Amino acid sequence: MEHVYRAGDPSKPTLILLHGTGGDEHSLLEIASFLDPQMPVVSLRGTVSENGALRFFRRFAEGNFDWESIEKNTDELLDTLRSLAEHYAFSLENTIIVGYSNGANIGAHLLLSRDKAPIKRGIFFHPMFLGKDAASFSLADKEVWLSNGEHDPLLPAGNFDQLTTAFEKRRAAVVPFYTSQGHQLLSSELKAAKEWLNK
Repeated sequence: MEHVYRAGDPSKPTLILLHGTGGDEHSLLEIASFLDPQMPVVSLRGTVSENGALRFFRRFAEGNFDWESIEKNTDELLDTLRSLAEHYAFSLENTIIVGYSNGANIGAHLLLSRDKAPIKRGIFFHPMFLGKDAASFSLADKEVWLSNGEHDPLLPAGNFDQLTTAFEKRRAAVVPFYTSQGHQLLSSELKAAKEWLNK
C-alpha cells in the first residue's frame, strides 16, 4: 500500500493513520502532529477507488457494505502493517490506530475481528458499526477512544452505541466522546483525543 512514514521518538508509540473517503496518506498528518509531534507516523493510502475517491473497502451504497471487500482489505491492511513494522523497525504492540470515517471503520473492524492483531489502542473519529460482530475473543488488552456527532447524517440511529457495545461486551476499555454536530472533525474532539492519548 502507498504510504508515508515519518520518523519520530522511537521510545514513543507509532501512530497508524487511516484516512476517510476521498482522503489520502497526507490527510491526517497535521492531526498526528497535533496529537503528538514526536510520535513516529505511518500513514496509509486506501486502495479502493469510489468514483475517484479513495477508501479502504468497497460499498454498494451508503451504509451497504461489500463484506467480501471488508474482509479481504482488512487482511491486506494487517499484512501491510506487519511488513511496515518490520521495514521501519517498530513494534505493532506499541502502535495506535488513528482513523477518520472510512479509515476509522476498517481500523475498528480490525481490532474487533482479528484476534492475531497485536495492535492494542485506537482513536476512531466518527466510526460506524459495520453490522457484524461474529468474533468472541477477549479485547481486555485493548483501549479505544471514539467520537460521534449526534447529528451525523451518515450514521443510522443507534449505530455508534452498537459499536461501543461491541467493544465493551468483550472487555475493551472504551472512552466515547460526543459532539452536537455532524460528521466533521472538530477542535474539541481533537483536544479530547490528545488528552486521552497522553493520559
